[in-house]
Amino acid sequence: MAIDYLQALNIGSGLNTGDIIDALVEAERAPLASQITKRQDQRTVEISSLGEVKQGFETMQSTLDGYSGITGLQATQSGNSLDIEITDASSASEFSSDIEISTLAAGQTLVFGSFDSETASVGSGSLAFSFGTWNGDGSFTANGDRSDETVTLDSDNDTLTGLRNAINNADINVTASILKTDDNTYALVLKAREGVAHAMRITATEDVGNSGLADFAYTSVDASIQKVAASDAAFTLDGIGISRETNEVTDLVDGLTLTLKSTTSSVETIGADFDTALASATMSLIVDEMNTLMTDLSTLLARGSNGETGGPLAGDALVRSLQRQLQTMTSTAIIGFQDDSIYMADYGVETNRDGSLSFNADTFQTAFEANPDGFAAITNSRITSSSNMVTPSVAGTHPEPGIYTFDLAADSSATLDGEAMTRDGSLYTIDDSNAGDLKLTLVGSGSDASIYVGKSILETLDDFATNVLRINSELDQKIERYEDDVATYQDEMAALDERITNLRARYSVQFGAMESIVNSLKNTEAAIDSMMESWKASLKN
Repeated sequence: MAIDYLQALNIGSGLNTGDIIDALVEAERAPLASQITKRQDQRTVEISSLGEVKQGFETMQSTLDGYSGITGLQATQSGNSLDIEITDASSASEFSSDIEISTLAAGQTLVFGSFDSETASVGSGSLAFSFGTWNGDGSFTANGDRSDETVTLDSDNDTLTGLRNAINNADINVTASILKTDDNTYALVLKAREGVAHAMRITATEDVGNSGLADFAYTSVDASIQKVAASDAAFTLDGIGISRETNEVTDLVDGLTLTLKSTTSSVETIGADFDTALASATMSLIVDEMNTLMTDLSTLLARGSNGETGGPLAGDALVRSLQRQLQTMTSTAIIGFQDDSIYMADYGVETNRDGSLSFNADTFQTAFEANPDGFAAITNSRITSSSNMVTPSVAGTHPEPGIYTFDLAADSSATLDGEAMTRDGSLYTIDDSNAGDLKLTLVGSGSDASIYVGKSILETLDDFATNVLRINSELDQKIERYEDDVATYQDEMAALDERITNLRARYSVQFGAMESIVNSLKNTEAAIDSMMESWKASLKN
């Protein structure tokens, strides 16, 4: 209920000046504080919402990274004599081959014993390791690609354990271990890397007065020491004989790694086939992840209509721009994968009226079965050549996406899109900003070719998110400006509170003076009343 302060003044010194001052001060402070608080609260919500935008891009980037390289191509095999894995989806393709494995690659294994303990003395000096091939006649042919290595043992580590550690620490592709052969007998086991050309020849040099290392010399084939002979892997692929130094074969089928595990008793089949279900599920998950971010952005940017409350970033030009860029990617032509451009819509991605995406699995299946290789445009960036006689690669700046024409002349000079290339043997490079650090290597005599440089949608999205999230990005700068605004509003509120404190003090002084005057007048009134009473009494007498 409102107080009639003028009427209250007639009470004199009974006036509650504290309540009056509170009311006057609050009337002064309330509208100004409300404006500052409203602006501060708005900025705080906007800062939080911009943080949600960043989190949305971080989540999308992290999730989509898990789908990169999934083209729907899956390795297949009919047996279990080897493992087959797609290790480079950008170069792997469909194939089917028959394989027979006759020999596995093995590292030469030498066993030296016997010793009565792991700390048994083995003498000091040095062991010189040479690497090469032990021939059938007992001769040794050194491996020209490997140099001799020397392991030195001094009197401080002249034990079996010390020798094991010294060989392992030398990092010479020889593994040393100590094997306990029975209760009181130990042996030193040396195993070389796989391959017939990596067998060991060991020459010992003993220190005078501390002999023993000669027991580890291996200068001729000795079946009592050599437990496993060095060998290469030998197998046939579609009837063609092949050998490799190791059981892990990375250079036989483009994009695939074969790991040989056992010999075969019959022909096995290996290959790679496109799996429509896998590719469709991947496309669906990509659309879901993009939709999640698009929905979040739409909610934050909603302007509000028909009585609905708008989003906290309604009208924000920067976030609206990010939303438009994200939406545009779904309808942008993807070039550099095939002669014709590829679109997400080709693989069942449809844009709805509200800007969200939907996925039509039937459309995808039809498109994928007709053109499975084109799906790489969604998930797997790559650089390919129309000719297997020209191998493209890049180190450093990536070429701009597109199709480049490589023309090879009779004199071995060449051009790329009409620009002269620099030749170094079979390697061709070009000083062109669009082509970046593209390198073309001829196989055999080479040939003309089209070079396809494709950048997938997933890589494009990753680059987009990286730019949005980079340090001092436009988003970061906007958050920083808004944080500065909040600090300014806090300063304004502090200044307002200080001014109100001063105003309260001034009102207290003024009302104190007024109370003093009122009290003085009240005393005067009492004196006059007393005089009048005395005067009236004298008249009666």
